[in-house]
Amino acid sequence: MSAVTKRRPTKSTRDKRVILHVAYKGHLYHIPKSVAEKYEDNSRQEHDELPPETVFAEIEQEYTKAGVLLRGTRHREGLTQIEMAKKINVTQADLSKMENGRRPIGKIIAKRIEKIFGVNYRYFLA
Repeated sequence: MSAVTKRRPTKSTRDKRVILHVAYKGHLYHIPKSVAEKYEDNSRQEHDELPPETVFAEIEQEYTKAGVLLRGTRHREGLTQIEMAKKINVTQADLSKMENGRRPIGKIIAKRIEKIFGVNYRYFLA
């Protein structure tokens, strides 16, 4: 299971098997534990915490660091793009472009984000 998934084992009332609820790309999957165990990644003997550089290396290649931080801030707050766009007074399309690294965030918007979400605005300036 990747770092993005969440495991919440519960008992199924229908067949008494343990079901894992896995959230992936905005969808929730209910997978029997016996099936999930077949796909478990046992390549690492120890389950140490991975440094952020390792986890986000591929993401930063595709997106800018500022875009990744912006998206992370939005997810941390549990907001949709539309909700966050309204809070920082931009359009949803512009927010999407900023998250995907196709538009710079800019100092004015970065300061709005700092004021609302408490993240230092300098992190958003690339």
